Amino acid sequence: MPALLILPALSAQSPAQHHAVVEWYAELSPARNPARGAQALTVQTRATGKVTVDVDFPRKTVTFHVDVKDISGIAKIEVRADLSPGDLAGPTIFTIYDAHDGPFAGSLTRTVTGKAFEYVATPILNSRAGIVITTDKNPDGEITGQIVMHKRYG
Repeated sequence: MPALLILPALSAQSPAQHHAVVEWYAELSPARNPARGAQALTVQTRATGKVTVDVDFPRKTVTFHVDVKDISGIAKIEVRADLSPGDLAGPTIFTIYDAHDGPFAGSLTRTVTGKAFEYVATPILNSRAGIVITTDKNPDGEITGQIVMHKRYG
């Protein structure tokens, strides 16, 4: 008896397979100077930037990729807890860069691992963190941005 051979039907086009990609990032723009309270003024600067945040759950790492332009005299780049949405005057969660680390060239990648993972990742995942870049000229923050989650399909 002859063997029955079944071949799968092949099509010229296979359906596109989409999967959700979740990413976090902060678009950095001029900070509002909190020292003025209710009369807070926006810092006058041309500086801009973006910080992308990769959260790797299996490896328990959080990696920050910082890219900024038109800014000088950076003193610190910090992840801060927000006191309320948009108010990044809360405590520092993690310092990505400090002027004592050496000159800042416009971009930087820094990774948090180990025991600090949950401490850093939790406020980010709960939309309660942002990035503050302080400078010699604006020690309360020159550019800031809330870390927000974005979902796209790839």
